[in-house]
Amino acid sequence: MSDNTVLVTEEFVRAYMSKYDCSHDWQHVQRVVRQALALAKYEAQRRPIDTLVVHLAALLHDVDDAKYRQSGETEFSSKAFLQEAGLDSDRAELVCRVVDAVSFRKELLANERDRMGTSDPDERQWRLGCAELACVQDADRLDAIGAFGVLRCAAFSGARNRTLHDPLDSVIQNITYEQYVAQSGSTSGTAIAHFHEKLLKLASMMKTERGQQEAQQRHRYIVGFLRQIDEEYSFGDIGEI
Repeated sequence: MSDNTVLVTEEFVRAYMSKYDCSHDWQHVQRVVRQALALAKYEAQRRPIDTLVVHLAALLHDVDDAKYRQSGETEFSSKAFLQEAGLDSDRAELVCRVVDAVSFRKELLANERDRMGTSDPDERQWRLGCAELACVQDADRLDAIGAFGVLRCAAFSGARNRTLHDPLDSVIQNITYEQYVAQSGSTSGTAIAHFHEKLLKLASMMKTERGQQEAQQRHRYIVGFLRQIDEEYSFGDIGEI
């Protein structure tokens, strides 16, 4: 039954993601799945982990993404879908919790609530200790940095008609949940500002040991990329030629 659930979910997600741009397409989902399962293999050496939950959550992690939701669009129910596909209720519930918590946006909100002391203690404990969430979250963030991260940032900016680079654009330091949500749904900001507001922070947010190791290498890549951007832009400065 688990193999059939995965196949049904893959078929659904492949079709669903076709309406998104190439920064969040089926190929992105496949990379996240592969990376999440690889991280789960490492994590299984040190703590219990349900790889089926990891697999399904990685497949569904971008379905009904708030950035792409149209006004009046019916919200997708992952739990109902998974149960119809043959998954038991407890596992379906865990997949849904992971999918709901995986995004950078949701972690910004959770961290703000932690600082204000308004978090639910049980929810916070689950969020910090769930191995399945850690694997899917790290896998998604690994695909947001490194070479694929550069490609995806440019692709998303192009799809939203955002400027790639404007040296006069002000970066939002320590971006808040509300600021991030507002920016995600608009054409404001630039691709390069997005590196500083989000992507450069991801390596320090990894939850798994293997994810942390891989993130450091990919982080160095985007730091070098940004350095190259600065060098190329400065070539046109007066006195440079």
